Amino acid sequence: MIRSVKVLWIFYFKLFIPAILFSLLMNTQLGFTVGNFGLCFLLFLPAFHFLIYELRLKYEYYFYANFGFSKLFLWIFTVALSLIINITCQFYG
Repeated sequence: MIRSVKVLWIFYFKLFIPAILFSLLMNTQLGFTVGNFGLCFLLFLPAFHFLIYELRLKYEYYFYANFGFSKLFLWIFTVALSLIINITCQFYG
């Protein structure tokens, strides 16, 4: 269980940093609100997943498959995570 969390942390660490930074940057252009940040994060997290893991590091999916995470699971988890963060930001914003 702990190993799975560590492997997912490795996967999402490469996505969270640029997604948060670009969401904050875009949010300053739109007028800084928590709701806008959630909307930008909903856009940027799957976009960075595509850019980083589908175009640049597509062979790293084999590493995650060895730990039992399929490509479909990682995509579903990415979209679900971005939706959860967006809904949370919309609720508190």
